[in-house]
Amino acid sequence: MNSGRNNPVIDFEAKENKILEFEKQFTENEKQLEKLTGECQDLQQKLQNLEAKASQDEVVASQIDDYKQKITELEETSARLRTAVGQLQEENINLEDELNGIKTEHGDITELKEKLKVLEETVINQQKEIVDKDRILKGRTSEEDGDIDASAPQKFLVGKVETITEFNRLLENVKFRLVLIVPTIEDLKQLKLINNPKVDTRIATSLDLSSAAHKNFIKQFPNAEFRNYSKKDRWGIERDAEEICLVAESENKDLIGIASSDSKICELFLKLLTEAWLTASKISL
Repeated sequence: MNSGRNNPVIDFEAKENKILEFEKQFTENEKQLEKLTGECQDLQQKLQNLEAKASQDEVVASQIDDYKQKITELEETSARLRTAVGQLQEENINLEDELNGIKTEHGDITELKEKLKVLEETVINQQKEIVDKDRILKGRTSEEDGDIDASAPQKFLVGKVETITEFNRLLENVKFRLVLIVPTIEDLKQLKLINNPKVDTRIATSLDLSSAAHKNFIKQFPNAEFRNYSKKDRWGIERDAEEICLVAESENKDLIGIASSDSKICELFLKLLTEAWLTASKISL
């Protein structure tokens, strides 16, 4: 989370606490300064009274010297306190400027805290997703190592490369029927599409019929029926009612799916491919 950078929320709260400490110390210093000032004024008044009697009494003259010494000490202490108060004020102003800088850079600090909270939740969700993906990969590894029968009717797919590889495998084996759903025509260009008049081919993808490039691409496959499917929410392929593959994006945009030759799974997943095909728009060139 930190990535080697200071957390603006922590900085903000630390500076707020520092300001509170400064204000507390400032108040205490002011009270002490006020007390010392009062004592100094009392001593000065006593000094004035004693100076009037100094010429007549040696004891009084001695007291005058003591009072003068105390007044000097009080004035020195007061001067130090005034300096400390001034420094506190200056540091307080600098801290407030820094706080304003944080607010300017990051906006409302409460909003920033909420954003950080959302970010933390996102990281937690991604970690959960990584664990799920790791479980899938471990299952695939077990299959490759011989722990699971390699001829099992289904396998998991993770990522675009595996998805395209599996789709191309099904395309090479198609005999009489093909239903194909892909998000974009650019994705479609990465597949080894067939152009066989004996195969009932239905393809749904996101198309821009104002684009000459899209039109020219469609014209390369006169034996296929194309439809415009703008949702871009799934990858799907069904071959000859024998094999099917359905893949979708996870929250962090990774592709995760399953390929199967199990008849019940084929029947179930075909409904999702058929839904996409039926909701897609017919096109005419």
